[in-house]
Amino acid sequence: MSLGARLKDLRKERGIRQKELAARSGLTPSLISQIESDKLTPSLHTLGRLAGALGIPIAALFEQAPNGRLHIGRRREAAVVSFDGSTERWQVLTAGLFRGKIRAVVSTLGPRAMGVPPERVLIEPGQMKLMYVIQGKVALHYNGERHLLEAGDTAYLDGGTPHTWENLGGGEARALWVITGKEE
Repeated sequence: MSLGARLKDLRKERGIRQKELAARSGLTPSLISQIESDKLTPSLHTLGRLAGALGIPIAALFEQAPNGRLHIGRRREAAVVSFDGSTERWQVLTAGLFRGKIRAVVSTLGPRAMGVPPERVLIEPGQMKLMYVIQGKVALHYNGERHLLEAGDTAYLDGGTPHTWENLGGGEARALWVITGKEE
């Protein structure tokens, strides 16, 4: 189920019209309509406003009903999230994983751009992150240090420690980020 369809279902479950959701979230009815019809990719900030207006955590916008022990995630159904003021975009993989302790996204970063810092995303101190560089040459900025990584390289880090990533090339860079539960 797409992010737009999920939002529409959650809104209808609560008996809320688009106009009312727009008023509650401080967004326009046109914007709500475009998101629900998957014509517009919402920013994480916009998703936060919608989730707040619906009285749900943001993660609920990505959850799907479990289907036994197997969940197939289709590319056409994957939610895509953008960030205000950044070229970074996330494709959320296998949304059902949000119910558990693992979240996975493929992040795409524009040429010579910086990624969003962890305080702009939903990371709690102690949550661990695995980064796998799929494409490009990047710098991982972690706790004041800079580490160069290329396609095939990985990093495993505490997601609550200040960090971001930077695309060093003239084309897009892509990385798989797997966010796990807290390290015990």
